[in-house]
Amino acid sequence: MDSFVKYQRQLLEQARFVNYETPISEATERAFLAVPRHRFVSRYRAFGTKEWQEVTQENLQEHLGRLYADGPLCLLGDDDDDIPSTISQPSFVLRCLDMLQLRPGQKVFELGAGSGWNAALMAHLAGPDGHVYTVEIIPELASRVSKTLDALGVTNVTVIAADGGDGYAAGAPYERATFTAGTYDLPRHFYDQMKDDALLLVGIKNEGGGDNLFLLRKRADHFESVESMPCGWVQLRGKYQIESANPQPIESLSEWDDLRREEISRTPYWWSVRARPICMGHAWNPLVSRHHGTTFPYF
Repeated sequence: MDSFVKYQRQLLEQARFVNYETPISEATERAFLAVPRHRFVSRYRAFGTKEWQEVTQENLQEHLGRLYADGPLCLLGDDDDDIPSTISQPSFVLRCLDMLQLRPGQKVFELGAGSGWNAALMAHLAGPDGHVYTVEIIPELASRVSKTLDALGVTNVTVIAADGGDGYAAGAPYERATFTAGTYDLPRHFYDQMKDDALLLVGIKNEGGGDNLFLLRKRADHFESVESMPCGWVQLRGKYQIESANPQPIESLSEWDDLRREEISRTPYWWSVRARPICMGHAWNPLVSRHHGTTFPYF
């Protein structure tokens, strides 16, 4: 058994637990097991750290625990407040794949190749008669993904180094489309490049922070929202990027010094301690409970 398989199966069990309300389909699980995540990460940085990790065949074993943890990793960007690209949380990726309801033979558009792992998973689901067109605005990443897919023998993915905000008309029309970066609007050409009844998965960013994932179905003259859930995306880059709408850290507000000292609410809670036994010739009640009020600061 390859050294990564144990970690891969542990991650799958964790993803099943996270998605217990919406069980992962057998097809998506097969794709996950057939497309090893570690093959798509040669360099990464964990959130909250500054040190970049280089992954090689010689040191792979020491990185497998991190690569198969159920969390995202930075692929580019030294500052957690400005991250151009990540490889997303695996349990979330598998949930998104099931939301898309990919079928063999379908053509798929992806905005943002990132590591290429998601494109490879979709290619497995679409099968040899299907095709994935993934558009990556960062040339370095596009080149890296192309080399990885070639090394793995994945032939039904086309990687395009361009601004994905305009879609990719040359591959249209698509039965499925997905964004791996958040947008503040949905340009008209995505409607034009989709087949009737096609599904589009897109993360919509809200001004000030907080994103929502929407599954949209193309109808006669509009997109109909089928499903939604909260999420968190990096913002898409390029002509549709809106810098002024990026979330602003609360510490940067001029009012923060005053706000941080303000009491927002007071909430009662129960707490209990185990008391010491006192030999006084009476029965000892080992549990003493107290009701107190406390103040919770706003974060």
